[in-house]
Amino acid sequence: MAEQKKRIKKQSKRAQEIDHADRLRLLLEETQAFCRAVGLHENLIVEIAKADNDWAFILKIEALIETGAREIVRHGLKIKLLNRVISNDALHDFVDTLPMNGRTSILKLLDASGLPPEELGFVEAILRVRNAYAHNIRFADVSLIDLVKQRPDKAHLLKHLSAIKNYDEAKLIQMYEKDGGFLRFGILDSAMRFLFFAYHLAAKHRPPIAAAPH
Repeated sequence: MAEQKKRIKKQSKRAQEIDHADRLRLLLEETQAFCRAVGLHENLIVEIAKADNDWAFILKIEALIETGAREIVRHGLKIKLLNRVISNDALHDFVDTLPMNGRTSILKLLDASGLPPEELGFVEAILRVRNAYAHNIRFADVSLIDLVKQRPDKAHLLKHLSAIKNYDEAKLIQMYEKDGGFLRFGILDSAMRFLFFAYHLAAKHRPPIAAAPH
């Protein structure tokens, strides 16, 4: 995955150089391009942003992030035999069977491919809250900030979900309690940044497929 690491560094530098005024517009456009490339309807991220509750929001955003993560790994996981690069359905099916987390997982392969630590931290944090929501139906009506507050890894989750570099934890929690939309915005921002990588590293290079129906 050495070549993929070089491409990741290049795209990371490009993302950092974007003017703030154009950043959200570009990230939205790239997210839409990613969705088109993998057969999802292009305004999926907008629909996810409007989810009725945080339970639905997190489950949907994690599913989209997982799609991007597997695209990166599929594109980077190739076998070279006698100067011929092999990337076939068998390899793709193998990637589909890998868990997202654990010793032999998609996250480990993303790390090996050179994905920046902040992107890895975000994906891992999304997986944690997704699992919390998915494995306990009692949390279905619990807001995301209330879920985070009662967890022992609260500080870790706030760090990787907020998309804020420096903050006072108590004040940040108060802000999210007043308006959970701020936390959703941070997650959406990080999700689109991750899909920016997924599009340019992988999805952009695959043959286009038909979009899924709404």
